[in-house]
Amino acid sequence: MNPQRISFARTLPVLAFLLSFVIGPIPSVAQAPTFKVLVLDALNGKPQPGVRVEYFCPGQGLKPAPEVKTGSDGVAEVPYVCKEGEEVNVFPPGDRAAKEQCGGGPANMKLSDIMTTGIISEPTADGNIWCPAKQRRKLKPVPGQVTIFVKKPTWYQSHIAG
Repeated sequence: MNPQRISFARTLPVLAFLLSFVIGPIPSVAQAPTFKVLVLDALNGKPQPGVRVEYFCPGQGLKPAPEVKTGSDGVAEVPYVCKEGEEVNVFPPGDRAAKEQCGGGPANMKLSDIMTTGIISEPTADGNIWCPAKQRRKLKPVPGQVTIFVKKPTWYQSHIAG
């Protein structure tokens, strides 16, 4: 074997080690913390795939953050981009036959509350269409998750009430 190759092969690790001190550590890119939003049907409790989850930060005006969609398990991974609170609203996929969010959505949630105890929305609250709370009563909050209910509006809800 060529003596120059052997010498180079021995000095390469030493050069790499010394170069790491000159360059320093490579800074890691800080990623926004995330939480999950579970969208369930208010009548049967089944997860709802393909539902757009839009959210915005109350302190930053009405500029919406990027939307995410629920997967086949009804869960969307939402990056927490707000400073103080996060308002999460669920919007149906777009057609008139789509399901709508029940009650008022959880507003001004703090990331610490979401991560430590979890939040379940109240389907009978003022805000969007009224839904029964039967499914909500069966659930317990899951740390790191916000649960929101949707259902197809009744004829009255879609024509008269709202």
